[in-house]
Amino acid sequence: MDRSAGNRSAGSERTTGALSSRLLDYRMEHLMLSGAGYSDSGQAAPGLPRWRQQTQYAIGHTLNDFYSLLPEVRRETPIQFLLERRWPSQGDAFPSLLHYWDVKTAVSDELMRIASVNHLQDIPVMLYEQWFVPVPQLKLELSIIFQLAWRSGVSGRSLKMQKFMVSGNEEVITGYLHMANVFCQQAYGEPPETVEIYSLLDGRKHCFDGAAFTLKESLDYVQLLSVFVEEEEEASRSPRCSNRRSDIGEDAYRGYGLM
Repeated sequence: MDRSAGNRSAGSERTTGALSSRLLDYRMEHLMLSGAGYSDSGQAAPGLPRWRQQTQYAIGHTLNDFYSLLPEVRRETPIQFLLERRWPSQGDAFPSLLHYWDVKTAVSDELMRIASVNHLQDIPVMLYEQWFVPVPQLKLELSIIFQLAWRSGVSGRSLKMQKFMVSGNEEVITGYLHMANVFCQQAYGEPPETVEIYSLLDGRKHCFDGAAFTLKESLDYVQLLSVFVEEEEEASRSPRCSNRRSDIGEDAYRGYGLM
């Protein structure tokens, strides 16, 4: 990425040494999406399809390019031109040429629609930055990649968060909501104002009140997520499961998350 993603701690001091584990949102998302598809034999699909990874990668670059511009420049810059620079070339990642064009058209149309109305006068306070916060109650460090975050104008709320996915997944969305709530409450002492999740292929927008869950509910859910991620990663390292996920390494995770 032309503009490096952030890699910061939300606390005044890093307390990683006292924590037993780290939970990263892009690992959770990758693992849940990897298990969402099944082959004809009923076996879990081996990792995310490459077309989906490449599409998410292009979306992230395009949004970063676009929202790095000043508002007055954004108004004169068609986002589809930026997407064209980032879109993967035709290759064997997509199952067919028709699928390639269907995905490209759907993503381009949706990004144009969103960009035409989304925070036209505002500058994001976070743009593809990875932040960490200690969660002593769970003895872990929580990390979230803020694709787009805007300052909240509502008293008692911290951020307006936006996340962009190739297509929606209920488990990923629920997990992200709880992680966002825990992160904001630990980092700022306040829940987010809203969490908006865009599912680009089907043109859906999921908008949630940031305080839809109590902190206790979210802590309980994040604890379950940390156990799930740890167990899945242990299984992926097992010799018997070495073929379960062909792209389980750190480079693949980061390619899907931080770009």
